[in-house]
Amino acid sequence: MNRLAKRLYNIAPEPVRLTFADGSTVELSMRSAEFFQDDLEAEGETDDGTAYRIVNGDDEETLLVAREGDDGWTVVGDATGVEAV
Repeated sequence: MNRLAKRLYNIAPEPVRLTFADGSTVELSMRSAEFFQDDLEAEGETDDGTAYRIVNGDDEETLLVAREGDDGWTVVGDATGVEAV
């Protein structure tokens, strides 16, 4: 099971901070976090109301993060860290 997905699931519904490989971060108020078998599907939003979706990648180390915009969903990157805010 993806360790980052499990950590996010255990923190939610409390706010989380996702860290990306380039060192950038985003803090999200979690709306939902659910496992469907071993696959995580989670949603949260920033203070300005921007929605984010988080799902497992193809391996046990990847969490894909996408942001909702005017043109739909755009992949932001792979989260490399998950922590409670």
